[in-house]
Amino acid sequence: MNYQMLLECHAAGTAITVREAQLLDLELDSQIASIKVSRTQGCIEVAPDHICQSAGVCKGSFWITCFAAVLDQVTPVSAGKKARGATVFDELINNRYLVDR
Repeated sequence: MNYQMLLECHAAGTAITVREAQLLDLELDSQIASIKVSRTQGCIEVAPDHICQSAGVCKGSFWITCFAAVLDQVTPVSAGKKARGATVFDELINNRYLVDR
């Protein structure tokens, strides 16, 4: 099952299991690496409004932002570590997907 399907299920009220969260964490790392080398990744497309809402992020956010936010909710990082959402935001800025105007 891919991360978009899991986020759809999450938005519909299905809980993400610990095993699924572990797989999602690996997939997020892969997606973060991929946005550094390619601008055509699906994870940088805008997610549907219901996905953004269930992730607790602004409408019009990228899939990868929703993905990170849901993982932060399901399996929060330990104290002292940067949240996945913050890591994704930094990578989006560093790779010029988000531009400071």
